[in-house]
Amino acid sequence: MADNSERIAEIQNVLRSGAKKTTVDGVSVEYDFAALRAELRRLMADDDIYRGRRPVVSTINLNHGP
Repeated sequence: MADNSERIAEIQNVLRSGAKKTTVDGVSVEYDFAALRAELRRLMADDDIYRGRRPVVSTINLNHGP
């Protein structure tokens, strides 16, 4: 059961901003959009919510046999 929603949201925000380079407190980060898109596709494929499945909370046994 994978929940990658936080990382997916982070990547989507970076891609939406369009900024390839960011500097915070003197530390610069340069983004490779192709690599981010590939990671986003992988995370969405692994994530239960984006796969159309909900996480299993409980199961019901309908077998009435011994």
